[in-house]
Amino acid sequence: MNKDVIYIEPEDDITDIITKIENSKEKIVALVPPKKAGVFRSVVNIKLMAKAGTTAEKTIVLVTTDPSIIKLAAATRLPVTKNLQTPPAIPTVETEIEETSEEIIDEPEEEAAEAVEKETANEDSEEEEEESTKKDKKSDKKEKKKSAEKTGNPIIDWIKGHKKTAIFGGIGILVLILLLVWAFAIAPAVTVTVGIKTENNNFSENVTFTTTATDENASEGKFYLQEKKVESVQEIKFDATGKKNNGEKASGEVKIYAYFPLNVKASIQIAKGTAFTISGLTFQATEDVTLSYNGEGKAECANKDNSEGLVDYGCRINGSIAVTASEPGSKYNIAASSTGWDTVARVFPYSDKAMSGGTDDIVTVVEQADVEKAKDQLKSTKEEENKQKLYDSIGDDMLVIDGSFTQDTPTAVATPAAGEVVKEGQQPVLKATTTASVFVIDKAKVEEFIREKAKLGDDQKVYEIKDPYVENFVKGDSGYAGRLKTTYAVGPKVTENDIVEMIKGKGIGDAQHDLKNINGIVSVTINTSYPWVSAVPGDTNKITVNIEMKDNN
Repeated sequence: MNKDVIYIEPEDDITDIITKIENSKEKIVALVPPKKAGVFRSVVNIKLMAKAGTTAEKTIVLVTTDPSIIKLAAATRLPVTKNLQTPPAIPTVETEIEETSEEIIDEPEEEAAEAVEKETANEDSEEEEEESTKKDKKSDKKEKKKSAEKTGNPIIDWIKGHKKTAIFGGIGILVLILLLVWAFAIAPAVTVTVGIKTENNNFSENVTFTTTATDENASEGKFYLQEKKVESVQEIKFDATGKKNNGEKASGEVKIYAYFPLNVKASIQIAKGTAFTISGLTFQATEDVTLSYNGEGKAECANKDNSEGLVDYGCRINGSIAVTASEPGSKYNIAASSTGWDTVARVFPYSDKAMSGGTDDIVTVVEQADVEKAKDQLKSTKEEENKQKLYDSIGDDMLVIDGSFTQDTPTAVATPAAGEVVKEGQQPVLKATTTASVFVIDKAKVEEFIREKAKLGDDQKVYEIKDPYVENFVKGDSGYAGRLKTTYAVGPKVTENDIVEMIKGKGIGDAQHDLKNINGIVSVTINTSYPWVSAVPGDTNKITVNIEMKDNN
């Protein structure tokens, strides 16, 4: 008969073991405890395993040589084997263990469990008494040793007699000293916020620009222009307004004749594509035709008496030529007409048969004007979007010259193209690659130029330059030029380092008093890192200074 071998992990509890028993598909389940399995040290757990096996109709076998587990298995009559090759059997324990096991087996299950636990408790009690005796002996030896080690110095003798107390007391004193050092030497720090009264001044200077980096002279107001670009592929739908007749062209035959001087050899060439017009409708020759006269007689002449009134032209030569309408349409299906045709190069046309085959099929087509209109619409609707995209790509360290912004759409492709038919239900699309560009200059150099040109007193400095910009940006014969404008805030010349040097090591009240006496400082706030800090640290690294501008305008 097959058996299921289950190896119990040290962390498995009795619930895990019962679950494994219930999930087993074999009738014989062999449980292999680990070396340290506390769950197998309880007779209650062993009984629960046996009960789980009975409920699941399985035979539970313990694979172990551990005497304590065998003893509990005997109490619950659970089969045990020392290995997987040895037949299992209900264990019998020799000598004292055997007797105890037999007594437990004869008793009810609850009493057997109590007996095993009581026996274990008695053994533990005897071990505790033995251990206590040993400790007492050791304690007596220690006391005798302490008496022998006394030096006569009460402090030293006390320390020797109370080593633990002395060690922990020493550690406590050391911690206290470290805490005091931290609290009064390391932890103290202050943040000083100083309010500065400032005044706003306007700045306006003419400046020039160059596209060559080596020509830049920022101190003289000549700045290097850098061009920033961004490309984007965009498309827009538009309406087609053109109309085209996509029907069939009418065709037919035109009769022609010409007059030649008598007895003079001559000819007239009618080339393919020659246009014949009647009432504004044009038909084109589809073949080459020649009218000729050999000049030898009048036999081939259709008219020999010059009844048409042409001086010296007494010979009329007739012919015919195939033609097709210049464009589709039923309007070219005209009736035969002997008059109304325009003369072509001394040739007189007429028709004795109607033109036929012309049909109408009016379709919508894209006009070039439609494409140009769509280009303008694309530029106007997408300009702000492209501009924002370009400006977002530029870092805060650069000043954008807004007046230099341009947007170009060099190529635009319409689908369908100009002249092509637009299918029913379809709307033409214009797709273009748009290039947006703008010039930028180094903002740091601009601000440096503004500081140098600002009108300041000896005791003043510039605290803030507010959004400089270039106005009237133009390109002339000598290059680019414009006017740099901004507003800057001016206040007393007080630096963060000046403040730190003035207040370090002073009491909080004295530091506030000294700072308030400086002309231009309107407010002082000193925040300490901890409530017990009453002075500004001498270490400058522990002093943080914030200067706030108070606009006086």
